[in-house]
Amino acid sequence: MPSPRSTEASRGAHARERMILAALDLFGRHGFDATTTRMIAQAASMNLGAIPYYFGTKEDLYAQAAGHLASFIEQAQAAPLARLREQSAQTPDTPGLIDLMVSFLLDETRLLLADKVPASWVQFFLRAQAEHGEAFERVFAQVVEPVQCCLNQVLARIMQRAPEDFHVRTLSFFLIHQFICLRLADSVLMRRLDWDAITPQRVEQLLDVLTPTLRAQLLSAANLSSTP
Repeated sequence: MPSPRSTEASRGAHARERMILAALDLFGRHGFDATTTRMIAQAASMNLGAIPYYFGTKEDLYAQAAGHLASFIEQAQAAPLARLREQSAQTPDTPGLIDLMVSFLLDETRLLLADKVPASWVQFFLRAQAEHGEAFERVFAQVVEPVQCCLNQVLARIMQRAPEDFHVRTLSFFLIHQFICLRLADSVLMRRLDWDAITPQRVEQLLDVLTPTLRAQLLSAANLSSTP
């Protein structure tokens, strides 16, 4: 039999998660200022006093929501990122490195377009970027920077430049963020393609079209190695 203390802790963890998920959705859809604690409590089916009890202030809840999002993305991309690090360290040739980069970027795109990543979570991250506050710093340090650092390392070898080189850092940023637009403009994408939804099968159709272009970008980057 679970003890009363462990049962209470479990209930508390469940309540916190419900409020964090509600906050992520509402902050993402409406922004920090337009989202009230009452809206969050109602969406989480909790009383208004639960937010100061579990989190303190609205700002604290916002930071916790950012941490939840960062942890979710970090966990989801952990395996592909580890695979890129390990396999690239064992790959001496440029074509092999390009193959690994393509595979990683396609995995990132599948994650972005998956149903388990709500559009409001993407909007939360975009709003956090615009605010340059604690939420952005948390997501950047936990998610963005590790990926960008790894991409810089691999791309630097492809381009035969230093990882800190301006060309390397700029191109690695562009390579991954060009796919984010597929999620940010998914309504436009579906309208243009006459789709009613983005399914896993349709994601693979998109990637079949985009993969040759991505590979061409990386091959072009390799050819820049002789450019001062």
